[in-house]
Amino acid sequence: MKTVNRIITPILSLLLLPAAFFLPIFRIYIASGLTGAGADARPNLLDNFGLSEFISIFDIVKLAKSGAADNMGVFKSLWDAIAGDKKQEIIDMLPGLHWGIIFLVFFVIVIILALALAIVTAATKKPLASVCLSLAGIVSAFIMNACFNGFAKPFLNGAFNLNSILGNTNQLLGILLGNVATFEYMKLGLAYTAFLLIFICTLILSVTALMEQRNEG
Repeated sequence: MKTVNRIITPILSLLLLPAAFFLPIFRIYIASGLTGAGADARPNLLDNFGLSEFISIFDIVKLAKSGAADNMGVFKSLWDAIAGDKKQEIIDMLPGLHWGIIFLVFFVIVIILALALAIVTAATKKPLASVCLSLAGIVSAFIMNACFNGFAKPFLNGAFNLNSILGNTNQLLGILLGNVATFEYMKLGLAYTAFLLIFICTLILSVTALMEQRNEG
């Protein structure tokens, strides 16, 4: 089992890299606010005004390379027109921004731990180190998820919406758009699930190899 662990665990660990790049990091759904409300509401054509996106790093890179990033000039002009000279004030009022930063930090930590796990397991015959790194990966993934939920909470509970942003510069526009578009869903996507599954599998392999090593000793 020790040999299996030294072969399979590095492979699984390295699979985390394409998972982080290609799988959706998070899903966001912005409801139009024009649809019926409540559990008994029936779907209608206005549902099409909602925005639902699964966003991965690959999608962001593809958008940047496709030339679509040039269209960001339009959004920048719109942002300049709406925000005016209050851009920093609007940015400062973003709630949970610190949670977003910590989320990014732990996202990087998870990737670093996966690389370290692959190297340590392949280069050494100490499954205890692999157990520790696997546990650290699982804990870091949970913290990453908790931080993202902390970042998303103000958007989902209505504490921060388009009215909060635009009301600072254009109260009428803020009231109109704030009532039309609302954040309904913000959660981590398949990448987070893949992180957990990979680290759980490597933990099982490493624990099994550690038990075998101690029985031999």
